[in-house]
Amino acid sequence: MIYVIYVQSGREHDVVATLRDKNINAYAPAHDLLERKGGVWRMVRRMIFPTYVFVNSEGITDELYYTVKNTVGVLRFLGRPPTPLPMSEEVRLRWILDVENLTVSRGYINSGKVTITEGLLKGREHCIVKYSKRRKRCTLYCEINGRRHYFDVAAELEKI
Repeated sequence: MIYVIYVQSGREHDVVATLRDKNINAYAPAHDLLERKGGVWRMVRRMIFPTYVFVNSEGITDELYYTVKNTVGVLRFLGRPPTPLPMSEEVRLRWILDVENLTVSRGYINSGKVTITEGLLKGREHCIVKYSKRRKRCTLYCEINGRRHYFDVAAELEKI
């Protein structure tokens, strides 16, 4: 089961490192994005879900709750009392958490249909909400506790 923790902005990696030192499975998924600055495209690392950390645990015990809650940078668990994500949301989120290296996806557009040939989005074209050729990004969404969270993934698509 996956529990969601709300943390201070910019402290996601610190919280994950601290929790992993305490033998708690914690994730803060990040990915590579193409950004243009000064007319030059650069690869930068960005958080997919800023201010959120995900904890994989079979259940919340008092010990686990207070260990996480007393970690520097943690604000609160989502849900009162802390509740795991519903299975439908967990399945949709799991493919992001399980991929170790979220890099640029590549593919093409043919008659308005997106086809990904390599990268994170290969086989997941149905998840793409929109594509921006100018920004070289695909927008996807994921539900967390019933709320949609949109995020961008770097993608280089060519028109055929």
